[in-house]
Amino acid sequence: MKRQIWMEYRKLWNRISAVAVVFMCVTAVLHVLVYLNLQYRSIDKNGEIVEGLASYRALREASEDLEGVMDGEYLRKLKASYDNSFEKEYLAEHRGFLGTAGMTKYDVPNYCVNYAYFGPYMTNGNDKVGLDYEFLESEESFYRAYKEAVKESLAEDGLYSEGQLLVLNEKADNMRTPFTTGYAQGLFNLMTWFRWDYSLVFFVLAFALAGLFSKDGAGGVTELTLSSKYGRRRNLNARWIAGNLFSAGVYLIYLAVQILVNGAIGTLAGWNLSAQMLWCDCLYDMTLGGGLSILFFGGLLGVLVIGNLVMLFSIKFKNAKAAAALSVIAVLLIRRTGSMEGLYGTIELLSPMHFGQSGLIRMYRFVGNVAVPYFAAVFVVATLYVAVLYTGVRRSCKTYRIS
Repeated sequence: MKRQIWMEYRKLWNRISAVAVVFMCVTAVLHVLVYLNLQYRSIDKNGEIVEGLASYRALREASEDLEGVMDGEYLRKLKASYDNSFEKEYLAEHRGFLGTAGMTKYDVPNYCVNYAYFGPYMTNGNDKVGLDYEFLESEESFYRAYKEAVKESLAEDGLYSEGQLLVLNEKADNMRTPFTTGYAQGLFNLMTWFRWDYSLVFFVLAFALAGLFSKDGAGGVTELTLSSKYGRRRNLNARWIAGNLFSAGVYLIYLAVQILVNGAIGTLAGWNLSAQMLWCDCLYDMTLGGGLSILFFGGLLGVLVIGNLVMLFSIKFKNAKAAAALSVIAVLLIRRTGSMEGLYGTIELLSPMHFGQSGLIRMYRFVGNVAVPYFAAVFVVATLYVAVLYTGVRRSCKTYRIS
């Protein structure tokens, strides 16, 4: 069986799939390089403006003196440092700097502090980095304000009933503090570009897997495979497993490209920072690295769902071109759901485009009064998707005819 799976897997790496994977990688790399080089700029440790890709290394170096645990002493030093900084003066004179892809070393800790004041109305910009707040007088008052801001955000989401909010508010009260902060712009970029170009993997699968069960492709189904000593069932399982391995392989290539490119530009420093540095209303006790790992695993689940959908089209139509065309249409429709939200989180839960997005870290589903982590709910939904799609493939295999 292993040998047959390996044979089917190797057949999937043909000219079509190779071109599609190369196109995916080149598009992802160029998208990151061009955008980051043209848009971003930062203030380095000497008070100079650095533009383009070099701005991230300059920001990383300038941010070293702000890394640490956000306890009472840190908050007092942060306020004193910012009040006497070149960055504060510069932002006062250039009001649109942070809102137009400008970066300073104070962004991460100051945004965290400002969330405690603005809560659900927090955005980026020059007016959201000030530190003139009374709650900064002590560690206790800051985190008290922060937890209240989280509760307000949960209520504003409109996703939970009053009883469910009571459960989540208790989790907010028990949030572990103090937070750990520092430089994490490279990881922020990684999450952003991972999400923006995620659908490229879907398009690769639409073309590469369309011929897996077709009768018109070089690696498709023939009379010989249907009448072989291994039988239909074993042949089906070998192709299905190979298709899923291929889907996972393409996804890992995409993920590796994103990690390498964003790591080379902005570094991957900050894996050990508190998740709240990126997801302010996150209730989990986890690091940025842990949160990103969950997102990446969710992305894999979404890819497996799309891969199984394409395999179903392949065995239903038995024609590679027809299956590819329908798969592309399906991917385009699913891709549109990536910008959709609502229906009390139903779209986010059901659309594979959302399986690798921040809802996995920020949201919950409830079973009675029990808060279920959203990533657990997504795992269950993805498993059901794959099971249903596999059932469709298996039933079609039983009645598969070449003529």
